[in-house]
Amino acid sequence: MPELPELEVMREVLEDRILSRPIARARAYHPGILKTVDPPAEALVGRSFVGVERCGKHLVLSCGEDLHVVLHLMLAGRLVQSRGDTKITKATGFVFGFDDGEELRVIENGTKRRVRLHVVREPNDVASVALLGIEPLFGAFTVEYLIDAFAGLRRQLKKALTDQATIAGIGTAYADEILYAAKLSPIRYVSTLKGEEIERLHRETRVVLAHAIEEIRARAGGNLVAGHARDFLRVYKRTGQPCPECGTPIAEIRYAQKKTYYCPTCQSSGKTLADRRSWLTR
Repeated sequence: MPELPELEVMREVLEDRILSRPIARARAYHPGILKTVDPPAEALVGRSFVGVERCGKHLVLSCGEDLHVVLHLMLAGRLVQSRGDTKITKATGFVFGFDDGEELRVIENGTKRRVRLHVVREPNDVASVALLGIEPLFGAFTVEYLIDAFAGLRRQLKKALTDQATIAGIGTAYADEILYAAKLSPIRYVSTLKGEEIERLHRETRVVLAHAIEEIRARAGGNLVAGHARDFLRVYKRTGQPCPECGTPIAEIRYAQKKTYYCPTCQSSGKTLADRRSWLTR
């Protein structure tokens, strides 16, 4: 699933490529992808995108103050630019056609259709946008904010970092990287963190995300490409490989289809964490 760094680079590319181009066509090819009916998708025709923003894991393509497309790519969604005469495949969920014949297509491979697209008058008309917490690269994300958010909270760190109502845009991959960089256990309760540990978590959150944006931007090369290689990540999907810091094999714990990667030495005092289902559900 694309997270904050991938989506931020995608936003930059879209901003460079689709603004001020009249929209000649807006059509859903998978009816379930469009989650709103008022305004209708046809309201986009004749308008142009004038801005692209990222809100957490959403992209917001704006035609002005009164009309917005809110897109969540979920697990397998991606965006592709193509000529209008290119064949529409079964993976095509939605198409924005510009008056010069080029199209921006929302593609989702696989049998499960999870991508969500809303056409709304205000981005906050989408509940998952309205409920978003602080953006971690914005000025409002402070140590004091984390202290207040974590005070008395009975929740493990991994779950807290990926709670979009607390911090917007972080998913499982970058939560693992942030916790590794901050040398904190993913199952530790946030209410037990000391002041210096919260300061370290705050600092490493910014550092890890900023570094990831730079790496992905370099890999994208100005193109709209999904699934950029995350080979720069140090623990994510590196089970059994040596920790870059201490050499201990990276370990994983699993819940359903989600995994958490960590270094037992650097993050859990040399202990291998129990692979329990309960800690991710509390």
